[in-house]
Amino acid sequence: MRRVLVAVGCIAAWWLLASLRFSGRQVVATPLEVLASGGGLFALGADLVATATRAAVGLALGVAIGLALGVGAALLRARLVDAIFDFARSIPPVVLLPGFLLVFGWNDGARIATIAAGSVWVMALAVTSAASAPRSLRRELLDVAGASRWQALVWTQPWESLAILVVGLRTSASMSVIVAVVAEMVAGADRGIGTRVVSAQIAGDTVAFTQAVLAIGAVGWSVNLGLRRLEQRLRR
Repeated sequence: MRRVLVAVGCIAAWWLLASLRFSGRQVVATPLEVLASGGGLFALGADLVATATRAAVGLALGVAIGLALGVGAALLRARLVDAIFDFARSIPPVVLLPGFLLVFGWNDGARIATIAAGSVWVMALAVTSAASAPRSLRRELLDVAGASRWQALVWTQPWESLAILVVGLRTSASMSVIVAVVAEMVAGADRGIGTRVVSAQIAGDTVAFTQAVLAIGAVGWSVNLGLRRLEQRLRR
């Protein structure tokens, strides 16, 4: 019953927002208008696949680099490295897009590099946080039992750090979707939700705009739901 009430409340809020007018114009389409316009679903699906592909490739690249940087920082155990990570993490990834455009040209290489830049430092921070966590009881028991440092490391890591790493992965996944859409809006692309949003804004097409917002929100929700369930299983 609570889920039904929440769903009805969300639809009512959506309808209320669609009824508002700003400068005499409707900004959000109503649920009926979105359902009635089924002709553009194929194009919407193509844009959604293009954005999701860029986000997935950028995420994979960023996670790989972030894990490598995090492991190196954990081995160094230097406070300066943490300060560098905090400095780099404070720079919005989209700010780096013009530089990537100069390096890779006006293509997906620059967009994917921008997406990767958004998840590199998140994953690196997750690794360093896991490395600096207090020693577990299992690790203490292994030390008492006379296990070597290598044996203790193999028998505890990365298993005990998986939950923290999944949290970093979940944050990186959300960041990748956001940066992918923004990069498409700023740099432009043949296909993508960001391109679709800009085109809808130029044409004043509230239905296409609403469909794009709902589609990318559904993708982000699905990815986060899957990673959240994975995190719960790992914690158990």
